Amino acid sequence: MLKNCEVCHRLFSHSTRTLCQECYDKAQKSFQAVKDYLREHPGATVAEVAKETGVDVDLIYEYISEGRLDVVPRDAVLHCSICGTQIKIGRVCTKCREELRSTITREPERATPSPRKTKEADRVHILENIRKRQS
Repeated sequence: MLKNCEVCHRLFSHSTRTLCQECYDKAQKSFQAVKDYLREHPGATVAEVAKETGVDVDLIYEYISEGRLDVVPRDAVLHCSICGTQIKIGRVCTKCREELRSTITREPERATPSPRKTKEADRVHILENIRKRQS
């Protein structure tokens, strides 16, 4: 499948990636630099990691929210995308994740599989219900 790289916009072919090989290699090198630095300096701050590795702060926070780092900078602060509670890793806090799981398991199964649009609408509906309960 032909597509344009998200970073350099060059045309490339890959079935799943959104980056060309060159940009993918650069991204992997940046991630590895952050990971290695944090392993060697576990008490480092986000600013220190960015300065020493040359990796952008936003990209470091992206690695943290994706849960890709074993060691997280000591001052890294993320917030749950549902309730806003401070979390250390991921996008959703443990409480909201459990509520999502319990809500999904309580939902009656449909006789026919729903199209993707309906699944997305259900997800939004579930998130809105959780937010209302927490208010």
